[in-house]
Amino acid sequence: MTSKRKPFPTQLRRSISEQLRDSTARAWDLLWKNVRERRLAEGSPELVSDHGWKRVLEKKKV
Repeated sequence: MTSKRKPFPTQLRRSISEQLRDSTARAWDLLWKNVRERRLAEGSPELVSDHGWKRVLEKKKV
């Protein structure tokens, strides 16, 4: 007589929304990293620091 086997427990796949969220987050991280590195490479002291960005934003509001 043969014994009945128990089904092998399988891992659930991630949902499409989770995959999309993770890949989008990675893409944004890469984009901002590249933007920051480019900005730092330019060497513009006004835009390198956070304080400089605050001044730029204040100028735009006026």
